[in-house]
Amino acid sequence: MISKECFVYIQLPNSFETITAGKFKWEKTGANSEVGTFVYGRSYLKNPNKIPLDPFQLPLEEREFEVTINEGVHGPIRDASPDSWGRYVIQKNTPPDQHDPMGYLLNSAGDRIGALSFGFGKKPPAPIRSYNKTVNLGKLIAAAHKLETDQPIDDAEKALLMVGPSAGGARPKTTIESDNCLWITKFPAVSDKQNFPKIEFATMKLAYECGLNVPEVKMIRIGEQDIFAIKRFDRIYDGSKKDYYRHHFVSGLTLLNLDENDHENWSYIDLADQMRRWIENPQEDLHELFQRIAFNGLISNTDDHPRNHGFIHNGNSYRLSPVYDLVPKPETGTTRYLAMPFGSEGRKFTLENLVSNSETFDLSKEEAKSIFEKLKTRISNWRAFYMANGVSAADIQYLENSFNHWGSL
Repeated sequence: MISKECFVYIQLPNSFETITAGKFKWEKTGANSEVGTFVYGRSYLKNPNKIPLDPFQLPLEEREFEVTINEGVHGPIRDASPDSWGRYVIQKNTPPDQHDPMGYLLNSAGDRIGALSFGFGKKPPAPIRSYNKTVNLGKLIAAAHKLETDQPIDDAEKALLMVGPSAGGARPKTTIESDNCLWITKFPAVSDKQNFPKIEFATMKLAYECGLNVPEVKMIRIGEQDIFAIKRFDRIYDGSKKDYYRHHFVSGLTLLNLDENDHENWSYIDLADQMRRWIENPQEDLHELFQRIAFNGLISNTDDHPRNHGFIHNGNSYRLSPVYDLVPKPETGTTRYLAMPFGSEGRKFTLENLVSNSETFDLSKEEAKSIFEKLKTRISNWRAFYMANGVSAADIQYLENSFNHWGSL
């Protein structure tokens, strides 16, 4: 059996104070068996500004909370851990005994999403305010490409990559600081045949035109490389303090309290029900979620799994975060299935299925149909929109099969 533990720190809401929230213990008890245990610290439970890391699975109580799903890691802690690319960077730059959930937590940099951090000391270490800059992007791309192709990297390249591996997703990326803001920047991968940074940029701009809650986005050109940048919505800069407020973040998977591999039980309907528990006045966010379902189906973004939906604690309660990770997925055929069921016909994207459970999202069938028709009208000019936002004719042709299902809608 392997047993490891660390302290969990949190930057309190609307504060620059980081304190110890509790202790996390991780145990590997078998080949495919892991158990995580979290305990709040007594001093944290006495703090008048405390918040629960999860109000339902980790309420503010003096007891042990065990979990066996998601590799034995509690939802909010797993949300603060790196996903595919971040884990890959850590695996390439640390010893094998660090390649487990605890190692991923402790080897992630201070740019991790949300307000949590981790360490071995009872008291939080002094925060490291070190972020990559725009000027580093050329070197970062080169180092990422070396990593992708199993080429050796030097210490300077390793240092650049290890500053920002905590953001989720599989594509090469890092966090940079620019204009007193933090941005997640996504690079082209070595194997890319399309300009995915520009495609994602144009898609996010299209989502904004459709009325979705979209963070600020921009394109950065470094040499011959295009880089997509999305402004971090979990960080707010205070000019007088020259520091960032950090907002606690949880994913839709945490709201559902499911294992990441439990695809059969993912559900937009259940997510909407949980939003009613987590969000004080959920109607606006439920309407937004419904619009995202319709938008995803219209552009064939079928990677809309629970971790691609986020929730931010704003100091008082939770709100649905701005949208992220919107990329069309070209497919053959004229039928689309989203990642989670949302209607009486499950995941199948049709107008009938979309409006069948409209009341789940606090909408009448007429309101739901109206939202769908407005989105369809705005997206119908997608070719001209993508071209106006810098997407090449070749990439627009590549995207055609993301919209070839409209005739069946």
